[in-house]
Amino acid sequence: MENSEKTVETKLVCSECGLVHAKHEPDDSRGDQWKLVALAAGGIVLLMLIWIWVFKWGVPLVKHIQSIE
Repeated sequence: MENSEKTVETKLVCSECGLVHAKHEPDDSRGDQWKLVALAAGGIVLLMLIWIWVFKWGVPLVKHIQSIE
C-alpha cells in the first residue's frame, strides 16, 4: 500500500466479533496546525483590541468619573 499521503492507523475493537480492526485515515494534522495558528493570532488581535479600547475610552472615563466626585 503506497500512498503519497500520510495516513494514520487507528485500531478499534469490533463490538460484533471482538477482534481488533485497523482503520486507515488520512492524516489531517497539517490542517489542525493552521487552525491553532489562526486561533492564536485571533486571540492576540482580540487582546490588542481590548487593550486599545481600555486606554482610549476606559481610562478617560474613569478620570472623568473621579473628577465629578
